[in-house]
Amino acid sequence: MLEATRRLAATYDPKGRFDPFEPLFKEEKTEAQPVVSRSRKKKRRRPRTPLERISLAQLKVSAIIRSPKGNLALVEDATGKGYVIRKGTYIGLNSGRVVAILKDKVIIEEETENLLGEYTIQKRELKLQKPAGEL
Repeated sequence: MLEATRRLAATYDPKGRFDPFEPLFKEEKTEAQPVVSRSRKKKRRRPRTPLERISLAQLKVSAIIRSPKGNLALVEDATGKGYVIRKGTYIGLNSGRVVAILKDKVIIEEETENLLGEYTIQKRELKLQKPAGEL
């Protein structure tokens, strides 16, 4: 019986038969129109600092230092640990980068991916917390 099965398997010819592993719906490619890949995967920046592993929602601006050489800001995470940032510092989970530090806020540009797989640059602001009693 085993010998008969081996002989039958050696003579199998798949021509004209249904392949159960082929997808039912195939995309037909035409040579006239080149196929453009929308979901071009952009290489994500690997986190190098602790600030790149923290969400922007967990950070708050505690102080802003204004100087002629460039403004600096002190941000704190949820545990109270402080970090000094300047223009160009990478921050947040979405490869955010500090674009500007103004007198009352820090502006950050983040790369976000929409449902179509396209990357867009979104600006986010972290505002300086005013002391209690000040308007």
